[in-house]
Amino acid sequence: MSNFKKSTSATIFIDYIPAELRQNQDWIIVYYAKIPARNKLKRFRNRVPKISSKKERLKFARKMVVSINNKLENGWSPFYEEKNLNYKSYDQVKDTFLKVQEKEVKDGIKRSVSYRSYLSYLKKLDEFQVTKSRQVKFLIEIDNSFIHDFFDYLYIEKGYSPRTYNNYLQFLSSFFIWAKSKGYIKQNPVESIKPKPEKKKKREILTNDVKSKLKKLRVNNFNYYVLCMCTYYCFIRRTELTKLKVGDVDLSNSSITIIGENSKNKKTDIVTIPNSLKPLLRRHLLKGKNDDFLFSKNKFLPGKTQLAPKKISDEWNKFRKVYNIENKYQWYSLKDTGITDLLNSGIPSLKVRNQARHHDLKMTETYTQRNISSDNTVKNADFNF
Repeated sequence: MSNFKKSTSATIFIDYIPAELRQNQDWIIVYYAKIPARNKLKRFRNRVPKISSKKERLKFARKMVVSINNKLENGWSPFYEEKNLNYKSYDQVKDTFLKVQEKEVKDGIKRSVSYRSYLSYLKKLDEFQVTKSRQVKFLIEIDNSFIHDFFDYLYIEKGYSPRTYNNYLQFLSSFFIWAKSKGYIKQNPVESIKPKPEKKKKREILTNDVKSKLKKLRVNNFNYYVLCMCTYYCFIRRTELTKLKVGDVDLSNSSITIIGENSKNKKTDIVTIPNSLKPLLRRHLLKGKNDDFLFSKNKFLPGKTQLAPKKISDEWNKFRKVYNIENKYQWYSLKDTGITDLLNSGIPSLKVRNQARHHDLKMTETYTQRNISSDNTVKNADFNF
């Protein structure tokens, strides 16, 4: 039998005691395995089938011992096969969760960018296990202590910002809430982790000087300028811009339809084209066909090849460098500036909320309907870039 000794506070706990054959009235293979999330071993017994030839039975029993020990050595646990106990392996739960998310992306419930984020978060959790030799077999082994150590790893060792820290916190909370709803765990280990206070976002409202510089793009980069103005006037998000089709724009009714499967909130909404934007869009659309992307990979012209969201940000960074504009004026400063200018022009906050498709401006969304057509107040608003 193995020279295993019971663990003490001064020793590292061993996951298993190797299998061995015990020949009594019944021939049995006996081995011990660690109970998940507990420093305690449980005994397991496998009966050796009766074979008329004792020599053949002994040969078969030895094969059973070798097979069990090989599995134990490679990380297998008999608790994986315990039908009466809900011990789920971490890898099994993780894979199931990702399959659910992948299906929801296909069904249009979630965005593909969300799925990629989930993969990234879980990859970092796996990295922590390897880096710190904290590999877990079962989901229930990820307890409060493990989670606290993981978040210390992110914040202190990896140097992540409070914002990124909180993004991980939000994801893992959702992951464990889902696992708890499935009965894989009894308690969410993330519950005790508090979000970190975040600094004010770096991006700021565009000054008149920055606006003047951006207007120069109307001459030397017209189609990108129109794209920027769609965010300033209509508050359309970067990824949404890459999915818009020419047919989504209705100049006669001064509206752009954001289809649910292309929007962040998965709701189909209509935003209003203010009069100041309409001539720009009309010129931009001169050669566009309804099934073209409104802004394509081809120099932001209408076209058949979808634009990558990163290209929009990259072009903005080029613009900032050329005109020596500070980093605090980021791409989404266009949206922030547009909302601020529209509010300052005297448009009621409720109208702005509809145009921006916010759930913010507090509870107004709960009690009001979204636009079902273009809004004359927004269309005729006296606000210009």
